[in-house]
Amino acid sequence: MIAPGGDEIEIINQPPSQTSGLIFTNETIAKAEFGKMIFRHYKGDEFDIWYSNYLINHTTVFTGRADIPVLELHIQFQNSFDIEWDNIGKQELTPFQFNLSHTPFVNNIAKFGGGKEYSTFDIHFTKHFLSRLSSSFPKLDAWLHKVEKKIAGDIVPVNHFLTPEMIAIVHHILKCSFRNNAAKFYIEAKIMELLLLALEHVSGDNIPAPIKLSPYDIEMLEEVRNMILDDFETKHSLLEIARKVGINDYKLKKGFKHRYGKSIYEYQLNARLEYAKKLIEENKMGLDEIAMLTGYGHSSNLITRFKKVFGYTPKYLRK
Repeated sequence: MIAPGGDEIEIINQPPSQTSGLIFTNETIAKAEFGKMIFRHYKGDEFDIWYSNYLINHTTVFTGRADIPVLELHIQFQNSFDIEWDNIGKQELTPFQFNLSHTPFVNNIAKFGGGKEYSTFDIHFTKHFLSRLSSSFPKLDAWLHKVEKKIAGDIVPVNHFLTPEMIAIVHHILKCSFRNNAAKFYIEAKIMELLLLALEHVSGDNIPAPIKLSPYDIEMLEEVRNMILDDFETKHSLLEIARKVGINDYKLKKGFKHRYGKSIYEYQLNARLEYAKKLIEENKMGLDEIAMLTGYGHSSNLITRFKKVFGYTPKYLRK
């Protein structure tokens, strides 16, 4: 680890907090001057769930090594960080992107920028668990043949974005209210459902067409993304946004979807709903106020959209 205070890390193992969900059996906290990391773990039959949060104060670089194979469905939820895997190369998943990756051994370098919070949701599978679906998904079958030969790589070369249904499943897993064997059956069913949707998604031909973007274009697209995340109440036209950041509307439209997997409108819809969910979970303000802050205007609009995406109401979430 290369970070301020990286040689003086305090490790705390404790039962999961109430806000972590009921499914996790343990919570490990690592903290030092660079910030704090929280790892929550669930052990299933032939799969493991890791829900991780990184609260990083200063730029931090981690090098990880382990003589173990990893078959992983990696989901990025909050902010993105650079990670470079031996034999795979450099990867960067933006929020709400996912991919299935394999490495026969762990040897990676991850770099986190300071002053940000990151969160990831990862599922590590056994080869046997995945092979049960290989006859239905040719891309999975081809990828598992490479796994058998210990060839590292992703199931598809381009990261995909989660669908609203996939986001809802992850939230259902994290908020599982069942106990003991009932929880076990519920989590297994949800994990299989999530995996099926992920495989169906990567099996399609919905990868955005390539578009050439200069470093300036990428910087301006990032500025547009930040502008969306900083102000959910103001609605700008595509032409207004293009003029503000100094790129033409065609490149803005095509470039944004190529880089973030969604149109500006779709991205804003997802982002403001996630922010609304966070405010609802904090339980510090009423639904009407949250609806105004996130651009829904009235609580009824927020409730309708929330239930459609997550499958339950804000009231149920608070309960």
